Amino acid sequence: MRRGIPVIPCSRTDKGPMVKGFGREATPDALAPFSDPEQVRAWWTGRFKRAHVGILTGRGADGRGLVVVDLDMPKDGSPPLAGRWAGCSGGTDVLELLMREASAEWPDTYTVLTPSGGMHLYFLQPTEGQLIGCATGDGPGAPHLGPLVDVRGVGGLVISAGSHSATQGAPYTRVSPADVRPQPLPAWLLELLRPAAVPAPVRRPSPVRALPTGDRAERAAAAALNSAAERVSTAAPGERNGKLYGAARWLGELHETAPAVLDEATVREQLLGAALAAGLQGGEREALRTIRSGWERGVRDGNKAGAA
Repeated sequence: MRRGIPVIPCSRTDKGPMVKGFGREATPDALAPFSDPEQVRAWWTGRFKRAHVGILTGRGADGRGLVVVDLDMPKDGSPPLAGRWAGCSGGTDVLELLMREASAEWPDTYTVLTPSGGMHLYFLQPTEGQLIGCATGDGPGAPHLGPLVDVRGVGGLVISAGSHSATQGAPYTRVSPADVRPQPLPAWLLELLRPAAVPAPVRRPSPVRALPTGDRAERAAAAALNSAAERVSTAAPGERNGKLYGAARWLGELHETAPAVLDEATVREQLLGAALAAGLQGGEREALRTIRSGWERGVRDGNKAGAA
């Protein structure tokens, strides 16, 4: 709090906030009590004296605060990650994969080890442009980073170092050197969390036709692919990522019905052209990431549906 970071009392059992009014749409006046020394002192000397200290992310006393990347461990019994994330055993591995893809280095910033064996990486919100929001796990677009990785920005919170988890019998422990403070987001990570708008070339896909010997299933698959591409190419601003993810997931579910028509390369090419024609924010890189995520989820769901 002395550094302008707002704090909030949180439950020692489920980490939930015990005071309202800090959400994404909260006004500066509504957020003021969380940075008020007298109010904070009253909370922890009164009814919330045993509460966890939660740190509000997104906005600080000066308007811009923190964004925290939360690297989780899988819950007991969770299936192993597959597809792009195969071999990743936790959120740290997922972030390392993204780091290698960007030819970058591990960010050196304020770091806290969580009681579950995960890790919180603290960063400063970008000094210009839109503030980073919140995201949980994998998803269709920024600020989602991948499975077992949560992002806490505007409207979010994390439990501070020094708090002790009664459930896991361990504390939140700072592991970065004492002189290391939250650092600005490295460029490669900021790009993933808030892709820059890139003018997209108009590249409408050509209609896909069934194979010359195509049966009824292949004709239906070709029609489905054309329909999906058309929906993506005409999607309105604000709906494009969601439409693209939904189309890729739907076609992934249909893949087994006509794999010669709905192969991954064809689906990727058609949906990428449609997304760029629509002007998807983030350009080709973001479109490919969304298509891959939706396709892998759809294939998994399709396989489950076909199991006896």
